[in-house]
Amino acid sequence: MYIWFMPAIKVITPILGDRYYHIFNRGNNGQQVFFTEENYRYFLRLFHQFMHPHVHLLAYSLMPNHFHFLVKTKDSISLLKDGIPENLKDEMDSIPQKKDGILADESLIGKIVSNQFRRFFITYSMAINHQENRTGSLFSKNFKRLEIEDEDYLRYVAFYIHHNPQKHGYVDDFRMYRYSSWLAYNSQKATLLNRELLTELFGGIDDLLEYHKYLHEENELNLLE
Repeated sequence: MYIWFMPAIKVITPILGDRYYHIFNRGNNGQQVFFTEENYRYFLRLFHQFMHPHVHLLAYSLMPNHFHFLVKTKDSISLLKDGIPENLKDEMDSIPQKKDGILADESLIGKIVSNQFRRFFITYSMAINHQENRTGSLFSKNFKRLEIEDEDYLRYVAFYIHHNPQKHGYVDDFRMYRYSSWLAYNSQKATLLNRELLTELFGGIDDLLEYHKYLHEENELNLLE
């Protein structure tokens, strides 16, 4: 068994470019946010639509009343290459730090990513409110984000996210859970994940799979769900 000692982490706002983040949130007052299998699939399709141009997705797990993502925000060059939301293009053009087609202002990248996350969550919430004939906020106000600066902790967060369905009792073995990225790391099928990026952080797919064979002890993870 690995004994985990958590390094210092910090809640970061705003999100910045070319950084790793653990993104998570739960239903408002702990309520359910996924009701059918199609809801899980729709949530992931929306993530791809809104977030894929702006972040690399390394890991995720979706549970009935909350979710976790491990992402790496793209750098300014990648962000410009993959496209900027129409509603922020005018603001970008007014930024004086924009030089040679590269955004010098990392906080603007964060603003773009945060804006896309909000659009993603609002779009999903509107669909679920319509489906369930409900009104009001579906998710807790302000999605949570932790910047991860330590590679050892980054590897642990990937495990934590994959293990989360088992921790909360949705399955006896997280390896069997359908709504997480774990199965994609045991497959060669096309995926919205950046498998290569996470695999490299572990030193290879064999090391990634080996790391997930053991229960890693939590220590003061009071900011996680």
